Amino acid sequence: MIRQLLEKEAFGMVEIYYGEANGKTRLCTGTAIRAALKKKNVLMVSFGEDYDDYSGLFEIAPHITRLTLPANAGVREYFDHAARIAMTFRYSVLILDGVFDSVEKQQLSISEVDEFLSNAPDSLEIICTGEKVQERFLKIADEIVELRKG
Repeated sequence: MIRQLLEKEAFGMVEIYYGEANGKTRLCTGTAIRAALKKKNVLMVSFGEDYDDYSGLFEIAPHITRLTLPANAGVREYFDHAARIAMTFRYSVLILDGVFDSVEKQQLSISEVDEFLSNAPDSLEIICTGEKVQERFLKIADEIVELRKG
């Protein structure tokens, strides 16, 4: 199933990678590389990890832009900033890495994230990740991948 998801040409989709196991960011990175190789612009937004392990990727892949939450920024303002950038129609893929964790911590509301996902351009492939995912998002997702330990 994961192989099909990574090979699939997806547009106007909401994809969810969730679970307690590691690998969500790696899956996102694979999707970003696939899109960048096709010269599509990717916006990777991290709500947790700083992507230091992937710094070489950003140097060799000019089609991938990353945003990492600054230490002094609020999560809500950061989300709004990332959403505005994503809505410019410059990007084909938007990765909201760890966004569900921010919802779980009540730094973002379900309605804020839902409103963005519901109003995003049809041309945008959106991938959201987190350890836990709220039921509302499972209902609107086109693809769901759960990563389990063991």
